[in-house]
Amino acid sequence: MKNLIIFLLFSFAAFNAFSQDKPKVVEVTGNATIEVQPDMMQWELRIQDDSDELKPAVSNNDASTEKILAYLRDIGVKSEKVSTSGIRITKNYSYGDYKVKKFTVVNTIWFTVNDINLYGKLVSYFVSFDNVFINNSVLSSSLEIETRKQARTNALLAAKEKAEMMAGVYGKEIGDPIMISEEAVNPYYTNMTNNVYSPGTSYENEQAQNFSKGMLTVTARVKVVFALK
Repeated sequence: MKNLIIFLLFSFAAFNAFSQDKPKVVEVTGNATIEVQPDMMQWELRIQDDSDELKPAVSNNDASTEKILAYLRDIGVKSEKVSTSGIRITKNYSYGDYKVKKFTVVNTIWFTVNDINLYGKLVSYFVSFDNVFINNSVLSSSLEIETRKQARTNALLAAKEKAEMMAGVYGKEIGDPIMISEEAVNPYYTNMTNNVYSPGTSYENEQAQNFSKGMLTVTARVKVVFALK
């Protein structure tokens, strides 16, 4: 019993010393969202030919690819804004009553245009090909880097303001930040350094039907731990 009492007293003293040494802090998160108007569009096209004869399929695929690349040059898309996957050939097999063409020939083109008003013109041209498919067209902004930086700054300022308010309720003040980290806004967008681009309120584009460029939103979130005075 005596040993138990000594052990409990020792444990209480150690816990009390640890509690006194533990720094007093306030932990907060800060969020910020900025809207920016898109001024670029990134495209992905798939040129696909399905045929029982390989050579005609390759020839037709190459011809369509060359026409599209020439068209992009003609409308002023710079060569460094255009890339291709190169031709890919797949051999297909029919099963039972399910019949398919023996070969699939595919080439993919990625390019970026700085004039969103070209949307209608581009779509009209691409749909004139039987073997061209628009896989994707994504709006983006040339102010992406600057907007992300500003979103982080705004989030940090929001965290500081929140910490000051919370500490003030108890008549305290905040000290220096002990820890600063950037929080993931959406796990599916971690490749954007924890900032998210997403479409905002849209408005009609007079240059093309069924298309609205809207606004892009950039969201940042941070966590900050401040010393509490």
